[in-house]
Amino acid sequence: MLDRFAIDDGHHLAEIVIDEDASTAAGTARFRVTCSCGRMPRQPAGTREQTLSTHVAHVSTKASPSKGPEWLPVGARLVILAAVMLIIWGACYVTGQNVTHDHDLTGATAKTVLGGFHLVGLTLAFGLMVAVRRYIAPTRA
Repeated sequence: MLDRFAIDDGHHLAEIVIDEDASTAAGTARFRVTCSCGRMPRQPAGTREQTLSTHVAHVSTKASPSKGPEWLPVGARLVILAAVMLIIWGACYVTGQNVTHDHDLTGATAKTVLGGFHLVGLTLAFGLMVAVRRYIAPTRA
């Protein structure tokens, strides 16, 4: 029922409170929901499930589609991104191995060079991930 991705994006956190006036009138607990973004319209008090579904509907209207190609599903884009990140990291690691062997490095120097190339590969791979995040998955308002 609840789309955790839709409500755990950090911009739209549900704040659910019990409406005492509506609860007294109805004889059962009635809830109101507001959103941390401050742009959610007021809704009448309802059950907890109604308030949560109202909040998820609010978040869905604030979501913008991803800028990636419509014909390629998000899952495929994620797999392609992971593969490219692995290729980038692997290329940097292999380059580090080649540099170590070409210059006949041993001991601590070789480990330092390999570690440096390993970190450069990880930095480039995760930098790519940050750079293309808007093309992979939907963004939130």
